[in-house]
Amino acid sequence: MASPTDNNEGFFSDVRKVGYLRKPKSMHKRFFVLRAASESGPARLEYYENEKKWRHKSGAPKRSIPLESCFNINKRADSKNKHLVALYTKDEHFAIAADSEPEQESWYQALLQFYGEVAPGPNLIGIYRLCLTNKTISFVKLNSDAAAVVLQLLNIRRCGHSENFFFIEVGRSAVTGPGEFWMQVDDSVVAQNMHETILEAMRAMSEEFRPRSKSQSSSNCSNPISVPLRSRCSLLSAIPANIPSSFSFLFHIAQTPTGEKTTTACPLSARA
Repeated sequence: MASPTDNNEGFFSDVRKVGYLRKPKSMHKRFFVLRAASESGPARLEYYENEKKWRHKSGAPKRSIPLESCFNINKRADSKNKHLVALYTKDEHFAIAADSEPEQESWYQALLQFYGEVAPGPNLIGIYRLCLTNKTISFVKLNSDAAAVVLQLLNIRRCGHSENFFFIEVGRSAVTGPGEFWMQVDDSVVAQNMHETILEAMRAMSEEFRPRSKSQSSSNCSNPISVPLRSRCSLLSAIPANIPSSFSFLFHIAQTPTGEKTTTACPLSARA
């Protein structure tokens, strides 16, 4: 089923798309419902055991994912499923499997429609490079020599990775205000490499505020951090000479749909 019920009252008034899709791991079919934002709640994707339980309102949905909690929605494939649509939140990624490419595209476009409604574009939207030194992380717009944003490592609260995404969380002292930066890379190996690299930079930075022996040179503070370059992004054009760095990659930056001062960063495949 590709269109919502004709009953436009109450429970069904915010329904925009319904149909059976599969859960990728179990391959079980479930009945999915896409709802627009309304008095009953935010725009969200729900699923029920079957259509009958949804129509008869037999209990709460098995799962409900507010689209405002997603930092990215994209199409993907794996060895078992060729037509997946994945929703990425801070804590996990949730995927649905369609039976065909047209069905995949239909759900993908429907989700993007309501995902985009709550995602006003900030001034930082565009293609950037991330440059890491032992004190800062800089976002440099493509074909520019000046950093658009410079984050101090001391302002980073934490960093981590999930699947093929890497993120950093910054505090109120950051120039962007509190929030998160999410970066999508080729695979989980690259994401883990970025996590470990920037975590090591954060640890090294914290060491500077501990008592140091006389043999340690203060000139080390100006040296870039040595970083193993595993991502294909590291093979891109050289970074600006006035921003010392041994680690850079290309990515697309766009705001998350939370309305907060939170930013997402994704390479090339992210939505504008």
